[in-house]
Amino acid sequence: MKTSLDKIEEIISNIIISEKDLPLKDETVCTIGNFDGLHIGHKEIIKKLKEEAQKEGKKSVVITFNPHPKKIFSSDKHICSITNLETRAYLFAKEGINYVLVINFDKNFYKKSPEDFLKFLKEKVRCTKILVGKDWKFGYKKSGDVKLAKQIGKKLGFEVEEIEPIQIEKHKVSSTEIRSLLKEGKLEEAEKLLGRTFCILGKVQEGNKLGQRIGIPTINIKPPEDFCLKKGVYAGYAIINEKRYPAVINYGIRPTVDGKEPVIEVHIIGKFEQKDFNLVKVMFKKFLRPEMKFNSLEDLTNQIKKDIIQTKEVLKIEEN
Repeated sequence: MKTSLDKIEEIISNIIISEKDLPLKDETVCTIGNFDGLHIGHKEIIKKLKEEAQKEGKKSVVITFNPHPKKIFSSDKHICSITNLETRAYLFAKEGINYVLVINFDKNFYKKSPEDFLKFLKEKVRCTKILVGKDWKFGYKKSGDVKLAKQIGKKLGFEVEEIEPIQIEKHKVSSTEIRSLLKEGKLEEAEKLLGRTFCILGKVQEGNKLGQRIGIPTINIKPPEDFCLKKGVYAGYAIINEKRYPAVINYGIRPTVDGKEPVIEVHIIGKFEQKDFNLVKVMFKKFLRPEMKFNSLEDLTNQIKKDIIQTKEVLKIEEN
C-alpha cells in the first residue's frame, strides 16, 4: 500500500482504537501481542489474521498493550523499544489490518482472570477467532495458556488457533534477539529477522540550529523512550512525502555540545528543498561509528564530513 507521509498521521489515527471505542459493531478475527519490531515471525501471524478475516468477511484486529507489560511487572523494567506505537500502527496499516486496539496495561487490567480477559475479547472486541503463538500466556500472573483458552473458547463461542513460530537456521525469531542486535549496531543481522530495513517514524522537532551554523543542517526527531539502538552514526535514508533521500543519521545525546536528551539527527545528502512536513520515516542501513565527544566544533564538523563520504560509499551514491 503506497502512502504519502502527508497522510500517515491520518492513517495512524484511523487504525488505532482504544477501550473507549468498544464494543465494536462488527465481528472480528483477532490476534494479541506486543509485536515490537513487527519481525518476520509476527508477519506470519498478521498474514494469517488477514486471510482468516477476509475469508470470514470480518474485520481484522491486532490487540496490543501500552506500556509493554514487562515495563510494569518484570524485573527488567528498562526493556528497550524496537518501534514506537506510531511505527507499529503504520506497519500494520501497510499489511492491510483494519484496527489496532491499544489496551492501557495497568495493574487493574493485569488482575483480570483468564476467563474475564477472554470474555472481554468476545463481548467488547467481538472476536470469533483468536490467533496466537504456541507459548501465549494471558490473564492474572500469566495463569492462562493456549489449552485453557481453547477450553473457555468452546464455552464462550470462539475458536483459538495456534501459529507455529518462525525459525531461521533452526533458530526461533524473537524481538529479544533483535533488541540485542540493535543495541550492538548489527543492523544487517537485525534486518534478516525483521524482514525489512530497520526504521522509525518520528515527528520533527525544533533543534538548536547548530547544524545550520556549521553548514551541515539536520532534521531533528525525538526517538521513542528507551529506543533499542546503539548510540552513534549511521548511513541510511529519510523518507519525506514519498521521496527517499540518502542521509547521515546520528542517534545520541550530542556530548560535544553537552546534550542531555537523546535525539535522532538526520542530515540529507544532496539537494533537498522540501519545507512543509512534520513527519519523517528514518531508515537505518549501516552503523558507521559510535557517538564521540569532540574537542571543538571544528573537529566535529570535519568528522561529519568524513561520515558523509563514508555514507556515500555505503549507499553507492555517485558524485555528479
